[in-house]
Amino acid sequence: MINIVICGINGAMGKELEQEIKTYDNIFLAGILSPRNGNYGQDINVKVDVVIDFSNPSNLDFLLDYAITRNSALLICTTGYTEEQKNKIVEAGNNIPVMLSSNTSLGINVFRKILKSISKELNGFDIDIIEKHHNKKIDSPSGTAKTLAEDIMKVTEREKIDTHALRAGTIPGEHIVIFSGLDEILEIKHTAFSKKIFARGAFDIALKLNDKPKGFYTTEDVF
Repeated sequence: MINIVICGINGAMGKELEQEIKTYDNIFLAGILSPRNGNYGQDINVKVDVVIDFSNPSNLDFLLDYAITRNSALLICTTGYTEEQKNKIVEAGNNIPVMLSSNTSLGINVFRKILKSISKELNGFDIDIIEKHHNKKIDSPSGTAKTLAEDIMKVTEREKIDTHALRAGTIPGEHIVIFSGLDEILEIKHTAFSKKIFARGAFDIALKLNDKPKGFYTTEDVF
């Protein structure tokens, strides 16, 4: 049994986590954090194994300090960080197991592996990313789209991958990578039909992160 603390439980993803955690026999919700509402974990009196964050980049300094002080692993699923903030997350790996994940679904992480294996061979094609999300999603393009673009740029040595974003309705998430060549097109697509997949992915990662030594990790290290 591991003790989980959630930051951002009042948001859409936080509510999914609160429901989905009930399906796990080996995970206990030890408490919640909500710095904006003055909840800094004052009532949490048990050993915290993993903190899961689906909140806001403004909470980063508090979360890093909290996790390091508690000697707990930290899974950050919030997106929209600056390079300076990302460097802070990496540095926190000197003290605790910490992961920054733009997308916790199994499908997307397999998607990333596929892209890395084929993009170099298709480097002569035009490569575009189309991503769709619900109309309440603030960041555009999404953190996942940025990660996919970074993966492609890394293996193709391109400086830019064009990304096209749509915000509409209640779309949980859709990502399409289009390779357009001479008289042929290859499309790879991932569609999320509910936020539940991200909640389950986060808990599955938390279980694995709890067993890791201190260090900075990516989703590729656990999938």
